[in-house]
Amino acid sequence: MKKKISTIVVWLQNHEKQLLGIIAVSVLVPLSFVFGTLKGAKLSQEPIIVMRPQSAPIVIKENSTQENNILKQKDCVYVGSIKGKKYYPPSCSFAKRISKENLRCFASDKDAIDKGYEKSTSCK
Repeated sequence: MKKKISTIVVWLQNHEKQLLGIIAVSVLVPLSFVFGTLKGAKLSQEPIIVMRPQSAPIVIKENSTQENNILKQKDCVYVGSIKGKKYYPPSCSFAKRISKENLRCFASDKDAIDKGYEKSTSCK
């Protein structure tokens, strides 16, 4: 009996690192699963992608006073860049890329064409 016990003790001493590794993995894997499940439950309650409504572009009238610079979106049927020669609907992705400083508003197709702009075929 003593010989069996001493043999087991020697075997345990020789395999101590492997046994600690097995014990560590046996404890860490279930803990990771539990914490992942808890975190996942929290994430399922909160949206992963937060959708924010797009703000209307700030549109500046040419040669206007500081108080009257910002037009309402309904007054601005088309927008264009001061630096470019194309005009777009305000909902167009190209129109949304125009910086506030360069944004120009047009009340109609005729208004934009009269000012030397050409309608973009990219957005309808």
